[in-house]
Amino acid sequence: MSRQVISSADIRRINQIQSENKNTGQAVSQATRDTYSDRLFKYIPAEIVAGYIFAAGMLENLTKAGEISLFQWGLFLIFLILTPLYLWRVQKVQKISQHIISALSFVVWVFALGGPFSLLSWYNPVYGAVLLPVFTLAVAIVEAD
Repeated sequence: MSRQVISSADIRRINQIQSENKNTGQAVSQATRDTYSDRLFKYIPAEIVAGYIFAAGMLENLTKAGEISLFQWGLFLIFLILTPLYLWRVQKVQKISQHIISALSFVVWVFALGGPFSLLSWYNPVYGAVLLPVFTLAVAIVEAD
């Protein structure tokens, strides 16, 4: 299964191409729009979140207390940059809107986990505990085009 979200607009484009191919005698396959669950799976970069959690855990054991802030923010930025690169190069996702949604999903997950945000004076873990399920339920309503 491809990681790229298939929206209603994609189905219309596919159907238009297929109707043109019927006239030429080429084979036609049936495409379907992604469901809510499909979009939810495709928007959340689970591999990136898992890699971040592993690296952050290793980082806590290897750095001194004074250096942790710089390293946590650096690690967060590295994985944030890796999110669209991974989706583009490995998962072959071409939609810019899907890259943005996935990057935002990564930020929300890190915020919920604490990460470098926990070092900010205003941060409260309750914010992440509320934001994560609300974001997760709402994000899959969007169809990336």
